[in-house]
Amino acid sequence: MSAIQINHSKTKIMNSTQKKLSYQIGLGILFLTFFITSSAQTKPINKFYLHAGAGWGTYESAPFDLGLQAIIKNKWSATLSYQSLTMRPKNRPADYQPETGYVLFIPYTYEASADMDMVSLTAGRYFKLGKNTWVTTEGGLSYVSGEKVNFERTQVTTSNIIIAASATSNYQTTSETKSSVGFAARADLNWSFASFMGLGCGVFTNINSIQSPVGFQVKLIVGYMGREKKKK
Repeated sequence: MSAIQINHSKTKIMNSTQKKLSYQIGLGILFLTFFITSSAQTKPINKFYLHAGAGWGTYESAPFDLGLQAIIKNKWSATLSYQSLTMRPKNRPADYQPETGYVLFIPYTYEASADMDMVSLTAGRYFKLGKNTWVTTEGGLSYVSGEKVNFERTQVTTSNIIIAASATSNYQTTSETKSSVGFAARADLNWSFASFMGLGCGVFTNINSIQSPVGFQVKLIVGYMGREKKKK
């Protein structure tokens, strides 16, 4: 079989996989959207706000989170969110050494990393803790696009030209972008200190075939808080 035929076969397989993946994602999102819409038609929305957060996670990651969350009839919650993070590849060898050096006597270190983006639609329960504090616990589906990094051992080379020097890594890396359907879960504690603003913190995980991070984040929330009025 020629190289052209092999590449053509690979392309057909990839296209077929992408179609199946899109179909699965579509079904999941339609199911959750139907659930959220049905609830919203019969029950009023008590809170609706935008949240933006950042935090820490496994694989030395620093996740960023942006999303919209609705609280329905003080019982249900639904969230559409986007998360982006850069992390240590899960298959990085134990003896991996990053590239190091300096330029104009300023030191630098370059380590191999993997980027991942996740778009998730989750739904779950709302629990009121206090007058203006609440907790949400949710689960759902996500579309995940991330890098898979491959490591190949190589010889370390060094260079030095007085004002600059470098030592290459002992592994050569290549990366490829993959996509997957993931299971997303999150739990958040929120507090509204104004009618339009509040703070929150929470934990999250995303289980998928590329790399499954777990993390903690702090966030700012802005929107309709549904705060209770003070009794006179």
